[in-house]
Amino acid sequence: MEQAEQAQSVEQRASEVVLEYQLRLEDMTEAVRLLFRRRGRAGFIHHPVFHAAVMVLGALVLTAGLAGGDGIGFAFGIALIAWPLLMLGVPGMTARQLLRANEHHGVMRVTVAEEGVRTVSAHMDARMSWANYGSYAETDHCFVLRSPDKIGACAMVIVKQGAHTPQDVDRLRALLNTKLPRV
Repeated sequence: MEQAEQAQSVEQRASEVVLEYQLRLEDMTEAVRLLFRRRGRAGFIHHPVFHAAVMVLGALVLTAGLAGGDGIGFAFGIALIAWPLLMLGVPGMTARQLLRANEHHGVMRVTVAEEGVRTVSAHMDARMSWANYGSYAETDHCFVLRSPDKIGACAMVIVKQGAHTPQDVDRLRALLNTKLPRV
């Protein structure tokens, strides 16, 4: 009987991945940047190519405004150049706000298993089934589990640094691939 319980326990641990981490600004910024770019049709607003195109347009309008002595064209050209530069800071500002809202949790223990995702921290014990997620995306430093709505506006960030071994990251990726579509 005892051997059967141990075998079941080992099998259960093999089908789950446990990560422990504290959210960092770099990870949150990377996740927010990914969410903004993968937001369906509205995601192009946060794409670097779109920002570059707006800046080129701004330079053309600015040049035309200077050449024609048009103050409105000059001002509009400046605005078209400044807007993409300001947009580059939006993911960082959003990540800081999210981090500030979640910093009271401290170290989080996230268990990803066949049933779903469980997050335990100093102030929380939450379990979410796979139905609460619609897809996932991966960056260099984290996995982002996105909500099932069309634009994936809500998300959970799972930081790779929290894995105990590199094999845990591979197991997590394999588990996510069986449960959610990758975007």
